[in-house]
Amino acid sequence: MKSQPRRISRATVLIISIAGLVLAAVLWGWWSYSRPAVPLAATTQVPSEDGVRLEALQISSLGIKAEPAVSTDEVALTGLPAEAMPPLEASTQVTVPYAGIVIRLLVDEGERVRRGQPLLRLQSRELLAAQADVQRARSQAALAGQQARRDAQLAEEGIIPAARREQSSASAAIAQASRLQAEGMLSQLRVVSGGSPGEYEVLAPQDGRILRRSAAPGQAMEAMAPVFVIADATRMDVMFSAPVDLREQLLPGLEVALPGGGRAQIVSVSGDTDRSSQSLRVRARADAAGSLLAGQQFAVVLKLPAPAGALRVPRSALLPHRDQQLLYVQQGDLFHGVVVNQLGHDDTHAVVLSPSLQPGMQVVSRGASVLKSMAPVE
Repeated sequence: MKSQPRRISRATVLIISIAGLVLAAVLWGWWSYSRPAVPLAATTQVPSEDGVRLEALQISSLGIKAEPAVSTDEVALTGLPAEAMPPLEASTQVTVPYAGIVIRLLVDEGERVRRGQPLLRLQSRELLAAQADVQRARSQAALAGQQARRDAQLAEEGIIPAARREQSSASAAIAQASRLQAEGMLSQLRVVSGGSPGEYEVLAPQDGRILRRSAAPGQAMEAMAPVFVIADATRMDVMFSAPVDLREQLLPGLEVALPGGGRAQIVSVSGDTDRSSQSLRVRARADAAGSLLAGQQFAVVLKLPAPAGALRVPRSALLPHRDQQLLYVQQGDLFHGVVVNQLGHDDTHAVVLSPSLQPGMQVVSRGASVLKSMAPVE
């Protein structure tokens, strides 16, 4: 009789499975314990006051890079808000010499003009009266001059006293001054040839660009009302705000870096602070106007003299440390932290000061945060 195959119970299968899992776990633990440790876990810790020592392979694995600290004689302050504007002595406010109605505008904002070029045309009753005054002043000056010359000759002949001659001479001088004053008002304009009575054009007092227009066709203008602002387009000033605590350091001649590589030099510093921002207003003269436009706003970089012992280091090397900054210095295989005071910075480098940092020391520019976790500075 053929024997039946032996059946294995479910309980036996379960016990065998559990035994296999336990054996696998034991073998995995033995393998993990006996395999060599990776380089990152093999850092050799030294006392905290000395830092941490790393082997070459560990330094490479952590991606640590360093570059030397360099002495510097200037500190860069970035992000100072600034605005371009024409120099005070290179801009002119153009006014209307006589009240009238604007007939036509001949130029607009942004246009370049030449000295003596017509800017706008007006029609004025006051001009008619002024022209009559000029003719009257010219006639009176001519008559007074003739009388003064006649009295001078008579005084030399002894016919009239010297006092009479002096009186005639003074009257002639007054009449001449009145003529010059009347003609001076007309020198700011040009009477339109063939135009309506009282029609005149206001002329540009200088070469430059029209920055602002305050008149429109048909507008009634009072005498001496402003109509244009003209500025020299080849020159530009930069007004920017600086912290109040820099007042003693802000001296004329200091360099200011402009966007696009331009340069300017400080020419004046305000004597009081701006009420809204509590900062100092500083005016700098740009070497060339370049692409700057009046009213354009941007940020500038101020270059200040650095104190003795100031060093230039990578900005990426700095880590926050309370109210100061922390960086790490590499000396062979030893890395240790140094607390520094940051004086200023630009986009790539910072200027710091610390008695523990010397020129030429290798400052960690990449991987400093990893070193901070290995060798924290108290």
